[in-house]
Amino acid sequence: MDHKTYFPVDSNGMLAIKRLGIPADGDLYHSLMKMTWKQFFCFFSLTYFIINSIFAFLYYMGGDVILNAAPNSYWDAFVFSFQTSSTIGYGHFVPKTNYAHFIVMLDTISGILFVAIATGIAFGKFSRPTARVLFSKNLLINDVNGEKTLMFRMGNARSNQIVDAHINAVMTKPEVTLEGQSMRKIYDLKLVRNNSPLFSLSWTVMHKIDEKSPLANMTDEEILSGSTIFIVSLSGVDDVFSQLVYDRHVYFGTDLKKGKRFEDVMRVNEAGETYIDYTRFHDLH
Repeated sequence: MDHKTYFPVDSNGMLAIKRLGIPADGDLYHSLMKMTWKQFFCFFSLTYFIINSIFAFLYYMGGDVILNAAPNSYWDAFVFSFQTSSTIGYGHFVPKTNYAHFIVMLDTISGILFVAIATGIAFGKFSRPTARVLFSKNLLINDVNGEKTLMFRMGNARSNQIVDAHINAVMTKPEVTLEGQSMRKIYDLKLVRNNSPLFSLSWTVMHKIDEKSPLANMTDEEILSGSTIFIVSLSGVDDVFSQLVYDRHVYFGTDLKKGKRFEDVMRVNEAGETYIDYTRFHDLH
């Protein structure tokens, strides 16, 4: 059984598992905060369009209730609803019946609430500090100073510094207990160095595969199987916002390469200037 059927998770650690026994409505606020900016704008644009379409239908069903609107024009009713809910009010279209005035009041209230909610969610997404960390596409197993070592590389994709950065790594794999019960067990991976006072450019994280390592007694087939998963997480303080940021990544056994090394990304040009070349960040040799 591969990792997709046994433990469906992507490289960002997001589970693709349906939850039974939990109300279907879920947590709308949390779902909106997890959306990408593209999804966020599409969702609110579509929602605003639907709301105005509903109010336009109510105006349209009322008959000739909008002054200066073309008879039986749904488009004019939609434009009037959009102007009302957004409080633009150009003055060309105006309500002329009590029915229209009542719908205008509901339309205005919904518009004010919608703008307030959209603004609050947008501010929450803007004000939330996040880390932007590059994780190497592959895990490597190679010798370092004569010792078999598991390693991966991270790079700070921003020009800021992550202060007091901490990295945590675990390995998880399916096991069967003596009683025949299937379970996924988690093992901590002791790192050569799990913290850095300043993480600004690149960081190669290493775990020695010695007798205390959970990898020591595993065969190559077990390590490289899709059911073996390595989960890494980084946390630290953003020196710009002075707030805690984090990032995480998931490696599968199939991402592991043996006998390879990372290409050196540090370069010195002819002028003697040192720079880091992120275009070679995932390259191996």
